[in-house]
Amino acid sequence: MIVGNTYVKFIRCLAKAGGDPLAAAEIHRRDYGDGPALGLIQKAIITSGDLGSDAAYRAAVSDFVLGVQTYDVMARINALSPLHTVPVRTRVLVEDEEPVAQWIGEGEVKTASGASFAELTIKPEKAAGLIVVTKEVIHLTTDAAEKSLTRSLQRAVAKITSAAAFASPSVAGAPASLLDGAVEVAATGDVQADMTALVAAFTGDIERAVLVMSSNTAMSLALQVAMVGGAGTLGVKGGVFCGLPTVASADVPDGIVALVDAGQITYGDDGARLDTATQATVTIDGVQRSLWQENLIGFLAERYVAWQAVPGAVAYLSGVAWTSAPGSAQ
Repeated sequence: MIVGNTYVKFIRCLAKAGGDPLAAAEIHRRDYGDGPALGLIQKAIITSGDLGSDAAYRAAVSDFVLGVQTYDVMARINALSPLHTVPVRTRVLVEDEEPVAQWIGEGEVKTASGASFAELTIKPEKAAGLIVVTKEVIHLTTDAAEKSLTRSLQRAVAKITSAAAFASPSVAGAPASLLDGAVEVAATGDVQADMTALVAAFTGDIERAVLVMSSNTAMSLALQVAMVGGAGTLGVKGGVFCGLPTVASADVPDGIVALVDAGQITYGDDGARLDTATQATVTIDGVQRSLWQENLIGFLAERYVAWQAVPGAVAYLSGVAWTSAPGSAQ
């Protein structure tokens, strides 16, 4: 079972049918027989394609997003240390100062513990990416083609937001980068000295902290003989480094290593949406291409997300170039 495959089959059959749900239903029966995607297509016939509030449709989209989360940096942080996840466009209270409990002797007056809350409504920003493939790919019905298309779409949707979360500077139109306003520490090239300085500059809760770095940085550390023990479980997807759970991603800049208090990051995910286009003119590598003339089809992937960091929740190293093993890194 390919995670998110129902949604992709639904979109793929509609694409093969030129957007006609009746023809898409016949294509599904021919290519796949019965299945959940066929049910969605049949509902699209009745509703003229308006499935936004349908429970089965939303479940198929959620299943697709689960596959996206395999690659998404924010989702991977959340899996290691929970983010403060809230519904988007809804007013919520966010704790910006932790309460303090006190020991009270018998008969003594109980004092109120200090705590501070801020009211917050996060509005999701829309990110969009267009993936162009030949119509021949859409007509392939092999398992390999299905897996390749599904994973490519999921990876593209994840990349849209992962690259913006730790961008420097912030990406225009995206939520402010988590590095925006964070404490910056210039790296020296000495891993032990740099990590010591990073932890010293970090004012968040170290028990909730997650390290975030690029896949290239993680591989560089893993290959250093002197780092064995410190980076022995580290790889291109992350692991543990200096006792801290670590997320590594190709979407994080190579020169950045961030220490993130996940509990102080407010996060909202309003899901993803796929659509298709066959008549548009698009720009690929600076060249305008006609989808119709060149027998191409475009998959438009849109995602609605928001994040916001409490001041002090993130500190990061900049200019990281840990390419040689320092003698003091044991």
